[in-house]
Amino acid sequence: MVQTKSFAASVDHLHEMLLFILGIAKQVGFKPAALGQIELASEEAIVNVIEHAYGNLGGEIKIEVVAEPKRRLVIILSDQGDPFDPLSENTVDLSPSLEEREVGGLGIHFIRKCLDEVSYQRAGSWNVLTLVKKVHP
Repeated sequence: MVQTKSFAASVDHLHEMLLFILGIAKQVGFKPAALGQIELASEEAIVNVIEHAYGNLGGEIKIEVVAEPKRRLVIILSDQGDPFDPLSENTVDLSPSLEEREVGGLGIHFIRKCLDEVSYQRAGSWNVLTLVKKVHP
């Protein structure tokens, strides 16, 4: 099953985007912990698009969700903002204490930890971020 929907690239629509993704994710058969991981990773990825690809100036995010029941969920986020590869930062220094750490910068780390596969490509004028979560027994 594939469902696609476009949203205004604004934090005002974040909840609506997450409900769209999670509604389909529930049909795949994920347990609550996995649904939480999908929600966290999706939120981080969407906020990255809003802040970095569009610079908080607005635009459109196309979300395509491919549900393969009892197997996996594929979330494809596409935008026509500035070219932005969120995966270009390979590692995060986790050694500083919370008091020493600057706010932010862990979103991609969380996305990679929560999901099984993450990839980025620039397709013409589109940024395309693909997120995959497999159903683990």
